[in-house]
Amino acid sequence: MSDARYWGRERPDMPLYGPTDPFGDEEHTPEVIVRVDFLMSREQIATALGIAWAEGFTTSPVESVPVLQVRHEVEAWLSVQAFAELDAQMERDRGRTFPPEQQRILQLLEEAVDRAYPPRREPEERPVQAPRYGNGTVTLQTLDHGEITIPEPTWCQGHDGEQVVQRVDVTHVGPTVAGEYAGVEFLPACISWGPFAEQRPEPYPLADVADFPGMNPDELRELASETGLHAGRIYSKANELDRIRRGQA
Repeated sequence: MSDARYWGRERPDMPLYGPTDPFGDEEHTPEVIVRVDFLMSREQIATALGIAWAEGFTTSPVESVPVLQVRHEVEAWLSVQAFAELDAQMERDRGRTFPPEQQRILQLLEEAVDRAYPPRREPEERPVQAPRYGNGTVTLQTLDHGEITIPEPTWCQGHDGEQVVQRVDVTHVGPTVAGEYAGVEFLPACISWGPFAEQRPEPYPLADVADFPGMNPDELRELASETGLHAGRIYSKANELDRIRRGQA
């Protein structure tokens, strides 16, 4: 069965909630994440939540329990029941001596688990760029197009030490300027250009400012103007604070 065939798509008429958190137990080191969609009636949900309530999952009044906590407790109850039954079966199995034929079956089942749930592999480290600079050009390695030679803008800081990426992700980045107060930087801004970007093509360089990436010159000027106005608001707030403090003295 395809991973795409989860119930949220198979039954679009049903609302889909969760998961709120990954659930496990403290005794075993997790190696994979197994997701299960439970098709539940409201009576079943209410029963699970009622059990959790009786076990004292919160001291808040019923009417004020947050929505996410309600969902979390229902999922947690289902999880606890599953792990409790698994632990009980594992304990029973540890006390048994299996005949050779059953041992062979158990070995085959372990191999089936490895096929169905491959163990996690540590991600391979991406190679690091060793750029070669020419007369207004730079030669870079890419994961999908091999070695490429492209124009290198004079404002670009260079690509030394960058990871090798897909050609679509190759980006020129200029120096960053930022405000600073009490050793904390704010509103960092730089010029960048992804000449091969496809989803959001960048025929010209753009500016990246904090949470506002990909700004053109007009947008950047508008942001600068609003930042100046906000600086005035902060200054006015300082004067207001001064008046309040003097009134309390």
